[in-house]
Amino acid sequence: MFKVKKIRGSLLAKLIARILFIISVISCVLLGICFLIGMSENLTDKSRHEVLKSVYENINARYSMEAINHLNVGNGYYAEYLEESYFKYGILKSDNFEKIDFHDRNSYQETNMTDDELAAVEPEQLYLCKILEDSEGFLHYMERGYYGSYTDDVFDEDSAVQLTHYYADKICYDVAKGIIYYHAEDSYYPVQSVSIAYKTQDTWMVYYYIYDFTKKAYRLERKNPVEKIPWMEEPIAESSVSEEIEDTKSLEKILGESGSFVNLADLNNTAFSCNDWGTILLDDIRSIRGDELTIIDSNSLPDNLFIDKPGYYLNENFTLVVEEEISLKSYWVASIVPDFVPIDMINGRYSQQGWIVQFYFDMTDENFYQRFGLSIFVMILSFGFLVYAAGHRRGEEGIVCTLFDRIPIDVFSIAIFIIEIILAFMGIYTVKEAELPRYMLVCIEFMGVIGIIMTVLALEYILSLCVRLKIGKWWRNSICYRVYNWCRNCFAYLLKNISLLWKTIFILGILSFIESFILINFSRDTIYGFWFVEKLILCVVLFTLAVQLYTLQKASQNMAEGNLSYKIDTGKMVWECRKHGENLNRISEGMSRAVDERMKSERLKTELITNVSHDIKTPLTSIINYVDLLSKEELHNDKATEYLEVLDRQSSKLKKLIEDLVEASKASSGNMTVVSQQLEAGVFVTQTVGEFEEKLKAAGLELIVSKPEETVYIMADGRHVWRVIDNLMNNICKYAQSGSRVYINLEATSICVSITFRNISSFPLNISGEELMERFVRGDKSRSTEGHGLGLSIAQSLMKLNGGDMKIVVDGDLFKVILIFNRYLQDLPDEGAVADASD
Repeated sequence: MFKVKKIRGSLLAKLIARILFIISVISCVLLGICFLIGMSENLTDKSRHEVLKSVYENINARYSMEAINHLNVGNGYYAEYLEESYFKYGILKSDNFEKIDFHDRNSYQETNMTDDELAAVEPEQLYLCKILEDSEGFLHYMERGYYGSYTDDVFDEDSAVQLTHYYADKICYDVAKGIIYYHAEDSYYPVQSVSIAYKTQDTWMVYYYIYDFTKKAYRLERKNPVEKIPWMEEPIAESSVSEEIEDTKSLEKILGESGSFVNLADLNNTAFSCNDWGTILLDDIRSIRGDELTIIDSNSLPDNLFIDKPGYYLNENFTLVVEEEISLKSYWVASIVPDFVPIDMINGRYSQQGWIVQFYFDMTDENFYQRFGLSIFVMILSFGFLVYAAGHRRGEEGIVCTLFDRIPIDVFSIAIFIIEIILAFMGIYTVKEAELPRYMLVCIEFMGVIGIIMTVLALEYILSLCVRLKIGKWWRNSICYRVYNWCRNCFAYLLKNISLLWKTIFILGILSFIESFILINFSRDTIYGFWFVEKLILCVVLFTLAVQLYTLQKASQNMAEGNLSYKIDTGKMVWECRKHGENLNRISEGMSRAVDERMKSERLKTELITNVSHDIKTPLTSIINYVDLLSKEELHNDKATEYLEVLDRQSSKLKKLIEDLVEASKASSGNMTVVSQQLEAGVFVTQTVGEFEEKLKAAGLELIVSKPEETVYIMADGRHVWRVIDNLMNNICKYAQSGSRVYINLEATSICVSITFRNISSFPLNISGEELMERFVRGDKSRSTEGHGLGLSIAQSLMKLNGGDMKIVVDGDLFKVILIFNRYLQDLPDEGAVADASD
């Protein structure tokens, strides 16, 4: 194996392997041809002499035909050719062999034998051929063999049958004799087989009639009851069942019984005349309606127009084929079969076909099977080495392509195929034009050269295919693949840049076109098969599409529920489903990144606010303490006292802002502690009235409270709930229209509890409720009142921390806030267990 691998790149080794392969292929072909010829011609049990004698006899028969051509044409070419071919013959004047003197030159119409050759002729050695010449000058073999082997019947009058085709222009019915005729070339040919269907009561009866040329009448061959008439396209007219039964029986009597002769003319004046036959079948081939028959009367026509003997039939093309007997001219050619052929007769058939016989026996001697096996072994071994070494070159790694290997595979294949066809036709044409019988050896040599060239081309083509296969992806180096790839890219670009609707219309249009084409051009069985295959494919496609749509639906549902880590496997998806799945995955990834960034931003904000508030809180505390100390001192300067009051007021305001910022940051990030307790909602309403009664009166507002009589409980942190209510009531005291009413309503359902605050704003509210809940957003755009825009944002965050929700509705100047809690429905053990809302 190592040595083979070492020499696989050697050009000399490849050349030797190619030569061995070509020689072994030629050897296998020649031996195979000899074997097949021997089996087909039964030459295996014959000696060389017997085969050679049989070949020479066939050559004599061929030469005898050419001798007749020479006699009729009188061309000197044939005489010279026959003389050069060593063919000795004579064309006899008589076919009475007993009276012929084969030694007399006058017994022959023509002969190329000398007087000495005629004198030495032995009649038993003469090979006789009988050749017939028809009216058109064509020659035919009739008999051949040695003198004395013929019987008397070969000397009978020579004749032959010629088939003539006539067009039957009409089919006639003789009302006189009840016979149906084909009319062709002004003659009437009786239809030899007629099938008529007749219905009596509820039974169909088919009558089969055969024409008898002796009786010149139809004989009923058989009648069979059937359920359906095979040749019927339309029902035939039924006999009148309303007539007398005796009338029906008389019709059946006329139609006859099996074996009887009938005259269909007897039906002319009955209810089953020829116009009532419906569709009848003629000669088991042609069907015709009875009312389409041409009516004739044979009594008014000459008898010589009617054919009264068989020898014609109707073929499948509805053409009448008539057998006509013609006379032939006969010739007898006597020739001598040679025992040997001189060497100088190399261009004759004897020499050339004799050489083939000699070659056959030389090839099929006792060493035939060893020679054949060795050729096959060498062919396989050399071919295997060439395939193994294809693409390898000494001194280079990997597979090396030649110029032929770079040609596109389809162009290369077509080119090799065309060259092979041209060489084959060239050989056939040359052999034909060169007269193979005369120059057989030259033609064989020429065909051998062409065979070697064709073998070399085929071998190089196969080796090029091996190189392409070793490289891999051989189909890509082809014009067809490039065209396919271009069409695929154009189609993909078209589908990519049109909407799903147009894609669907396009696919349905193609499918409809294919269905229309098949419905128009194919049979019913093909249509059924296509329908089944189409529905099977359609079911698979729809099922696949439904599975993919379900996968997409499940993914979108998970994302809608907040599971942003859910991923769709788009590896097995196709078309728009794959694209949509990839988009959903990208949306999920984008939303996850956005949420992560938002959370990160919130954490940074919280940390920033916490750190900044802590840094500000320390100096602010010192300021507040020193302001407090200064306020306790007796200042004799009125301006200093005024300034001190401003410092006290603004430092307190700044402290409140910092505390609110910290609280808002903690509430929004969820860093506040929540201690949920069972609380009575009505207590918050009552406490609100007590806490803000004076403040509301000072602001000129009237408070109206509404709550249910039943006790309503919620689960929440009391401190957080009161902080929400406190922020809302402080906003109402600041921004409500003086002289208006403030409404607080407590409502409860089976699942939730809501507390609604309503008031009229003293400022125009040109802002939505969602915007009001953002940080540092105030309804007072002029900021003429106290506040920093954090109260509602803190309230919303606290409500979410306690599992509730807060909604703000702005309708003109009407400002409404709704606090929603989950209702707690369990019974309380005692009233003391209810926590104080103000704690």
